[in-house]
Amino acid sequence: MRLMRLKVSSVSFDFLIVSSILLAFSAKAVKIGVMVNPYLPTRREQEVAIRIAAQHFNSSSPLVLRFNETNDDPVQTSTTAKDMVDWGAEVLIGIGTWPEVVTLARVGNTSGVPILSLAEQTTGSNLLSTMPFLVQMSYPTSDEVLCLANIISSYNWRRVIVIYEDDIYGSISSIATLFSDALQAHGSKIDHHIVFPSTHTVPNVAELVREKLQNIPPQLSKVFVVLRSSPQLANSLFMEAKEHNLMAADHVWIVSDDITDLLDSNFSQSFISSYMQGVIGIRTYFNQTTTFYQNFSIDFQKNLSNNNIEPRRLAVRAYDAIHVIANAVAARERNRNQNITLWEGILASNFLGLSGSINFSTIGANYLPQVRGFSAFRVLNVAGKSYKEIGYWSKGYGFYEDEEEMSQFGSRVVPMLRPILWPGHMGKIPKIPGGWGKLKIGVPNHTTFEKFVKVEYDDSGMVKEPQGFCIQVFKEILKNLNYDVLYEWAPFNGSYDDLVNQVSLKKFDVAVGDITILAKRSVNVTFTEPFLSSGLSMLVPIRTNHTPWMLTKPFTKEVWFLFLATLIYTCVVVWYLERKNNPELNGNWRQQLGAALWLTFSTLFFAHGRVYSFYTKTVIIVWLLVVLILINSFTANLSSILTIEKIEPAPAGSKVGYNGDYFAFKYLQNVLNFKAQNLIRITKSEAYDDAFRSGNISAAYLETPYLRVFLSRYDKYTVIGETHALGGFGFVFPKDSPLAGDFSEIILKLTEDGTFKKLEQDEFSFTLSNTPSPDKERRRDSLSIESFWALFVFTGSISTTMLILFTRHLIVQNGRRLSNVLFGSMRRSFKTVWTMTKKRKREQEEKVFPISSQEGTIHGQNEITIDINLPRNHVDDDNI
Repeated sequence: MRLMRLKVSSVSFDFLIVSSILLAFSAKAVKIGVMVNPYLPTRREQEVAIRIAAQHFNSSSPLVLRFNETNDDPVQTSTTAKDMVDWGAEVLIGIGTWPEVVTLARVGNTSGVPILSLAEQTTGSNLLSTMPFLVQMSYPTSDEVLCLANIISSYNWRRVIVIYEDDIYGSISSIATLFSDALQAHGSKIDHHIVFPSTHTVPNVAELVREKLQNIPPQLSKVFVVLRSSPQLANSLFMEAKEHNLMAADHVWIVSDDITDLLDSNFSQSFISSYMQGVIGIRTYFNQTTTFYQNFSIDFQKNLSNNNIEPRRLAVRAYDAIHVIANAVAARERNRNQNITLWEGILASNFLGLSGSINFSTIGANYLPQVRGFSAFRVLNVAGKSYKEIGYWSKGYGFYEDEEEMSQFGSRVVPMLRPILWPGHMGKIPKIPGGWGKLKIGVPNHTTFEKFVKVEYDDSGMVKEPQGFCIQVFKEILKNLNYDVLYEWAPFNGSYDDLVNQVSLKKFDVAVGDITILAKRSVNVTFTEPFLSSGLSMLVPIRTNHTPWMLTKPFTKEVWFLFLATLIYTCVVVWYLERKNNPELNGNWRQQLGAALWLTFSTLFFAHGRVYSFYTKTVIIVWLLVVLILINSFTANLSSILTIEKIEPAPAGSKVGYNGDYFAFKYLQNVLNFKAQNLIRITKSEAYDDAFRSGNISAAYLETPYLRVFLSRYDKYTVIGETHALGGFGFVFPKDSPLAGDFSEIILKLTEDGTFKKLEQDEFSFTLSNTPSPDKERRRDSLSIESFWALFVFTGSISTTMLILFTRHLIVQNGRRLSNVLFGSMRRSFKTVWTMTKKRKREQEEKVFPISSQEGTIHGQNEITIDINLPRNHVDDDNI
């Protein structure tokens, strides 16, 4: 407050300086042209303020005023402005609409005459760059709409209805655009526009207001914001709103400066107490405690002939406009040697006026800064026959509880205004924190799977509360919103595409159900994040796996062939090893082969006969091990084949069923290349089972949530093949609906904390992971050669090894016998040859030399000795 008191003193001091400078230099009279729109509601107050200011600064150097009226014709306005310039006006003040000021600015560009605008700017600030002699003295509209948007945001209202009175140029609509942008920055939006033409062009304002209010859809927002209004429109608006119960409980009305200024002047206390109870209004802040303001207020009320009307924002700014001109004249007179123009003096203004700080150099775009360089507003609440202040708002900071806190840097900012009396004399905040009225929620009346949405009717034909998983999700989201939403259910008979279109046509506010998120559907509406994932999968029946050749199924053909080959080979080996020692192998070759085959084949049943050879026993032991493994593998795989049913996709060209939704038909036709004549639409869950049983379809494509429901009821079906991902199930809102963003945020939250997972487990006991996963290759049902090749190699190698060892043994054994036989024959032959040789030699000797009998006896004995020795050796050889 100390800073404010210093500023108050500086205002009076500044006024004295300006007056003394004008008196000292005896400044010449300055002509000021004032262009006034006669239809402007505040024109009378602004004219009075300008005259009072001229009198205050007219003590030494007269400020000559000339007032001229303008109208909607830009040509006439331009002509009147040129007449003012020809009259000698050094500066023009525009009190009218922004288009009229733009016309004045063009005259200022050509003549070099400064234009001070008190009109509300309704176009972008970039236009000022083309108007170098225009000075914007009015308040920035952008700050006002920011204040309104902050109030709406503080109560979490997300949709509002905007009401305003436009001028004949349609320029006020730009303020609605600024307001819309400010709302969107806070996550809200304008739900509906009610635009009135300028009241001086309407013969019966009350009738027009009545018609506009009657046409408001009941499901729209109950928060009304009046941006611009003349006193005539405001009077009729609140009277008709009262008649149409729009001022009852659970309604909110917020008004701008245009109407709050009327509370002190145009509206009587009886009108305020009867028709405006609970209205919230904002009023541009300026310090009303200074002596400067209070003196001005006294003069203002005297000249206006009304002691009950305080100077309002536009009157205060009109006074400051003359103050700016007086400052510029003083600066020009003070610096005569520097040839400072009146325009340069205006731009050099830097003082504290009635409306706040006046400093053009700090903005750079000819805008005026407000308190602490930012705009500030009082927030009022109509209660009883008058109003009360419920807080303050400062741009860039927020809400303050009182004026003193706002004037101090670093003061505590509050999140919300003080307690408010609401329409309907309610002390509590209206039960429409979202800003909506009762939402009309469209739900599908008939669904293929009622587990998701089920609509029922009572005996009187009224809709009961819908049931189903989607309804539970919707209610769970509502519980987690930080505001309440009122709604009513509206069953819809039609396709899902038509239901989505009803939202874009604003027949429904929301669509709730098992609605798949698709790109085509998202063009004109907004989907929430998916609350349940989905994809398109093939459903097929599980068929029995019994065939005439089922017993051969455990092994592939290759395994059977190798088994028989190994059996025969082993049989041959056993026969070869046992043929001499096993009495069962006596007889002809047929008998021997049969006995060997029986001996080997009987090992399959562990009932084989006796074997004698060590080699045969080794072969049989290994073969028994192989047989044991093969029999166990055969038994296990055959049991598996008998218990696991056959699963296979639909053959090409067969009939395929699909859910009733049209997008599934187009997906199957365009993406999966099914022919249209092979696709059968099925609209009931029970009809799928009937269609499979009757053979009308061999497969069906369903979204995965539907499959979970179907498979929980029918256990003779399963899912096969690839799942084609889709967008999931989501709720439908109008385009750019703030509710959609709130719902999406809650959906993500409930998904992450497991709430939706629990809901799914409660509703769907079956998951797709429970379905059998069939092999794409049917051959893998049988055990292949890859499983047994090592086993066959092992038994074959053992049999072959035994065969080789046995054959070697035979060769060694037979070699010895052969050598003995051959050596004995040679010795006998040698003996015979030797005997014959000796005998012949003796005979020859006897013929030549006769021998006596004694000698002969001696010789004979010797021969006998030799003969005895030879036979002994011979006998030994034979024994060997």
